[in-house]
Amino acid sequence: MGGFVLVGYDVRANAERCDSFPRGPAYAHGLQPSKRETTMNKKTLALLFLAVSACMPITDPAAVPPPAAAGADSHALVPTNIILVVGDGFGFSHLTTASLILDKSMRMKEMPVAGIVETRSASSLVNDSAAGASAMATGVKANNRVLSLDPAGTAHQTVLERGEALGKSTGLITTSVFWDATPAAFASHVASRYEAEEIIAQMLSSGAEFIAGAGLGKFGIEGRPAVEDVASAAGYTLVRSRAELEEARGRRTLVVLPETRHEIESPELPLATLATKAIELLAGDPEGFFLLIENEGIDGASHANVTEDVLASIRSFDAAVGVALDFAAGDGNTLVIVTADHETGGMQLYAKDGQLDIRWGTTGHTGAAVPLLAYGPGAEAFAGLLDNTDIAKRIFGYWGQ
Repeated sequence: MGGFVLVGYDVRANAERCDSFPRGPAYAHGLQPSKRETTMNKKTLALLFLAVSACMPITDPAAVPPPAAAGADSHALVPTNIILVVGDGFGFSHLTTASLILDKSMRMKEMPVAGIVETRSASSLVNDSAAGASAMATGVKANNRVLSLDPAGTAHQTVLERGEALGKSTGLITTSVFWDATPAAFASHVASRYEAEEIIAQMLSSGAEFIAGAGLGKFGIEGRPAVEDVASAAGYTLVRSRAELEEARGRRTLVVLPETRHEIESPELPLATLATKAIELLAGDPEGFFLLIENEGIDGASHANVTEDVLASIRSFDAAVGVALDFAAGDGNTLVIVTADHETGGMQLYAKDGQLDIRWGTTGHTGAAVPLLAYGPGAEAFAGLLDNTDIAKRIFGYWGQ
């Protein structure tokens, strides 16, 4: 597949800052999962992490300080609030690209704890968003295309559901349709990620106070109910524009926006804007909150190998991370976790004539490990080599399960 030269980033000029810039494929072979699956042992994964994340600091967990802005005295041992920011398809080469194109403005660089997450599902080395999100939501492996059911078909409580049971407020945000696999895994239990009507019904009865995503064009056609009726029946205030979002004050808010190319963020309501509003509404709960923020555009554009949209989505993703970090720094009781469900596209980074050359190995997912970054109380537990189920297990551990 063809390459894309990112003009304006001079590899040679920045060699001193990141002298281990990768010059070969970051992921094994870049083959479609259906044609060939590769295996990586833990030593190989660790070496891969060191090779492609040389620009990112790796901190000794024992030496991680509390968030600087929060102050040591206010640093909580157990997070009251948890914000999970997921870059769908965001692998180590995507992370390295973010570091190169954003440089010193990259907000993810502020996160002191780094980990590596293995992504396999119960049914395959190469997972999909349904299985990946289900593992992060429940701490239990699911088969590909299944939402928060184990291979025997048993439903397992999600961290969102646990938050609701504890009296916390919860929210789900994505740049894809709001019932897409990643948010759906946190608030529904179905045998197929494509059971849209059942997923929507379960999500809107989950208790989540803030749900946002695309999908406006899917309602009111082909016998489907109007979006106004769906929101009203479930007790949500419907938001379809920036003006309506600014006015939203209700206990439950449902944001439904037009779909976008490659599931990139809405030009009217970018991901960072949605995240800001969600935190504003959820943070008033004295019991705390759980919020999932997902950028689906990284995955959609990587599937299509459209580098320009991938770069735009990486910027969008980092901006949303910045919103979470700004809140956490001032709050002192908020854990921010940044990770991915899987890698998409077999993204490869080279140097060509002193410029960054991005190429693609596949239009599908790969079985590569993905990065994890953490900030705030409890962040130390996310250092090192993890399984994707460990994310939920650690959250459950903080919240008494």
